[in-house]
Amino acid sequence: MKQLIKPFLCLPGNLKACLLFSILCLSGHLHAATINVSSLSALQTAINNAAPGDVIVLANGTYSASTDITISKQGTATQPITIAAQSIGGAVISGTAGFNIVSPARYIVIRGFKFTFNASQATMASGTSFCRWTQNVFETPGEGENLLINGNDHEVDYNTFQHKNALGRFIAMRGSGSQICQRIHIHHNYFLDHNPQTGNGAESVQVGLSGYSLSSSNSIIEHNLFEDCEGENELVSIKASAVTFRYNTIRNCPAHLTLRHGNFNVIYGNYFINTPGVRIFGDDHKIFSNHFENCNPAINVGNGDGEVADGDALTVHDRPDRVLIAFNTLVNNPANIIQAGRTNGLGATAITIANNIVQGGGAAATIAGPYTGAVWSGNMLYNTNGDGDMPSSGYTTANPLLARDATGTFHLQSGSPAIGAATGSYPSVTTDMDGQPRTSSLEIGADEVSGAPVIARILTAAMVGPNAAGNPGTSCQPVSASADDGNVPANVLDGDLNTRWSANGDGQWIQFCLNNTVSVSSVQIAFYNGNTRTSTFDILTSNDGAAWTNASTGRVSSGTSLNLETFTFTARQAKYVRILGHGNSVNAWNSYTEVNIPTGSARQDVAAIKNSAAPEMNLNTSPNPFSEQATIHFTLPDAGRTRLAVYDMNGKAIAVLINAQLSAGQYTVPFRSDKAPAGMYLLELQHNGRSCTKKLQKL
Repeated sequence: MKQLIKPFLCLPGNLKACLLFSILCLSGHLHAATINVSSLSALQTAINNAAPGDVIVLANGTYSASTDITISKQGTATQPITIAAQSIGGAVISGTAGFNIVSPARYIVIRGFKFTFNASQATMASGTSFCRWTQNVFETPGEGENLLINGNDHEVDYNTFQHKNALGRFIAMRGSGSQICQRIHIHHNYFLDHNPQTGNGAESVQVGLSGYSLSSSNSIIEHNLFEDCEGENELVSIKASAVTFRYNTIRNCPAHLTLRHGNFNVIYGNYFINTPGVRIFGDDHKIFSNHFENCNPAINVGNGDGEVADGDALTVHDRPDRVLIAFNTLVNNPANIIQAGRTNGLGATAITIANNIVQGGGAAATIAGPYTGAVWSGNMLYNTNGDGDMPSSGYTTANPLLARDATGTFHLQSGSPAIGAATGSYPSVTTDMDGQPRTSSLEIGADEVSGAPVIARILTAAMVGPNAAGNPGTSCQPVSASADDGNVPANVLDGDLNTRWSANGDGQWIQFCLNNTVSVSSVQIAFYNGNTRTSTFDILTSNDGAAWTNASTGRVSSGTSLNLETFTFTARQAKYVRILGHGNSVNAWNSYTEVNIPTGSARQDVAAIKNSAAPEMNLNTSPNPFSEQATIHFTLPDAGRTRLAVYDMNGKAIAVLINAQLSAGQYTVPFRSDKAPAGMYLLELQHNGRSCTKKLQKL
């Protein structure tokens, strides 16, 4: 039976409705749609007609591109235009052309393809913004870049870049005029097998060029794995200012991370293993909380041949000035901290090398060039081949009691002389190598003993690349963010309203992994300065961390409270929750002091583990209450990483009694509290991801 459709008449009484209907019809869609295509020409047509929220799916198969697939459409923050393969890796695009995202494109997602077309055919032009490449494989032959980035606020995540055997880079970031592209977020990618080249210009990642070096990028490169990359002597070349490189693992790459041009870059929480480590030129950089193992050398302070601040060309090796190198752990490196000689070299000035652990390997420091105004303080040496050129006033000699855990990372053990022994004040050092916040009485080296969530570790191939995103077998970060200003995401889970996460700009986000897909119906947020200004934000949810749906939009805080405020929405199943910020009533900053996701937050998952784990670990104390000393008893059912700590009721750690790899069995540990005032305390035992707690009362 045929369905009759009445004509829509544009009569005088409904001209406004008629106009709206006409606009919707001309746009091609009355609402977001899924469009399935099976050829590149159909793909281009669908892209040309796309509306915000559309998902364009290319059927699995192999396609050869001879003309560019050009994208100039605009999605929105909550309704991006997605161009996806039918299944991850199922659609292969080869040929002499590729994807070309051009101005004014924004909020475009390209997901799940394998690209084998020629190099330099995946590009984003100036004037584009908020585009994302996710879960793709780039294996593009020939000279040129596998992915060229211009424009601002782009994201490149969970891709694999592999098997490059020509000049060019896996990723190159450029800009417009003298301004480098801004707020680029590159994370959870796998960079594999970059074969050595004979010419210059084969870094795996290049951020900028000398002409952009004095412009700030405010970009973040984090949680990426580099293995077997050796295109040239520079693995990652940073030629811009204000770039953050953190929580990456570089393993078996005979090439170094180079701060080649630019100033104010921050390098922290990275794992350098069997690689030349970091080479430094330029001014006011901060290198802290990094793990260096079997690196030759680990840290190379450049010997400048020019001084840009005095008018020398941007292309010189700019003399390093006012660089902070602190709180790093260096183990078994043939060369630890060096500065090579240079004919007529300018050397480096005002370099601070403080609170680093140097264990094993060659001399602690070898300095050949001019090195004026240097500060050496609080370093700890153990079993090195001498102190070299490190002055005796700049270090102590002691066994830091480092032990390698199951991830391969060196952590401080209970009783380490490095715990609480750091000297000096370094407010910019906010995070350790595990992504845990650093608090007062800092530890020497890269590890801060902490009970805060661990958000970084030595990466494996299973944790990055297309198959890691949303993989139920892959543990996810409890909290992550699009950016931060040094007030890190983990601060919103520390139970302290005096710490915060902050990021500047409309569209910056912070997200939470709930470990499992659960029902969520609200978010609780405490806002920084929440009693003097309102903040605007959206709430999004996802089951895989790639495809997001709106839970609630246009939410506004009360402007009257510093405490947690609850924002409800219709219940839905989700593994990830994202808060998308739109600034506040005073400026464009997004800043939250605490966040809780009821019925599934990382914090509540930990609480559930505590309750279920308590009986089998049999944590007890005697006497309780106590006056001077209590004896703690517990049982470990299996071997593993164990941490026993005492906290005051504000959540501040006052004593770490054990932080070590222990065998199964029964343990007795004394706890003296001579300096602690009378009151109630919390004892926490963590073991192999489980935890249990016990209250202690001191009389």
